Amino acid sequence: MLLTISLEFTGDIISVDVPESLSLEDFKAYLQAETGIEPNDQTLRFDGKILTTNQSLTELGLKEGELLLLTKKQHQQQPAPQQQQPQAGSSSAMDPNNPEAIANQRIELMRQQFLNDPSLNEQIRLTQPDFHRALSNPTEFRNLVIQQANENFSQQQKTQDEIRRLQEDPDDPENQARILELIRQEQIEENMKLAWEVTPESFTTVTMLYIKLKINGVEVVALVDSGANNSTISHELAEKTGISRLIDKRFQGKAIGVGSQEIGGKIHSVPINIGDSDIDLPSSFLVVDTSVGILFGLDMLRRHTTY
Repeated sequence: MLLTISLEFTGDIISVDVPESLSLEDFKAYLQAETGIEPNDQTLRFDGKILTTNQSLTELGLKEGELLLLTKKQHQQQPAPQQQQPQAGSSSAMDPNNPEAIANQRIELMRQQFLNDPSLNEQIRLTQPDFHRALSNPTEFRNLVIQQANENFSQQQKTQDEIRRLQEDPDDPENQARILELIRQEQIEENMKLAWEVTPESFTTVTMLYIKLKINGVEVVALVDSGANNSTISHELAEKTGISRLIDKRFQGKAIGVGSQEIGGKIHSVPINIGDSDIDLPSSFLVVDTSVGILFGLDMLRRHTTY
């Protein structure tokens, strides 16, 4: 069983491969060899709860790839009669419901997910490069997450304070307009958070797909666009590939989409080779002058499903 151990006292992460039947006491003895911390000084937390029962790892609910938090007990220096006084301060390290420890464990779980999931890793690289650079450093990543959370909380507090101040004079038209603006901004923020959870891919850039074509032996590059009804070629490329003589100007018109483009005509059929293939595939193009020389549209994708 491969387990990941987050060392709270150093910020390091270690991986251990141990038998599922290993008891908790034996597991702590194993960790002593890895960390130098004696078993009696170890506090192991899993899912926010301290592991105390000397059962096997499987009986404790651990499975392959689980993350545990290891903390080192702090020995009290005060005399025994006075130990009751600092109990509130020291209990935070031993309390299974310690919010700070639980937050740290959740942050570490999030970091591990980003590291182990290639799609999530790429997403955070594109959308939050600062966090991506900190993934290899548990302490730096945790500090960044906490910093962002504090900034978000501070901004929310400022917004709420401003709304309360404006509501002291609700009849003022300027105050009313500002309150509506603040409420609108909150709704936009909530909407963006929902999108992050439901459709995180919408925050990443889309990689364009290009393919190599040969027309009359001339190599060109085409942009694949499954949203375009018809394939298109520019006048310039039609001239370059020697097929401009085939333009049927009876099919002149206007292409309407996000914008509009003049259609100079249509080339009804011309053989093309896709990639390194020597197979001639009959293809048709509308002649449209765009920044993309050749656009390989849905008509060609449906006609030639294996390219």
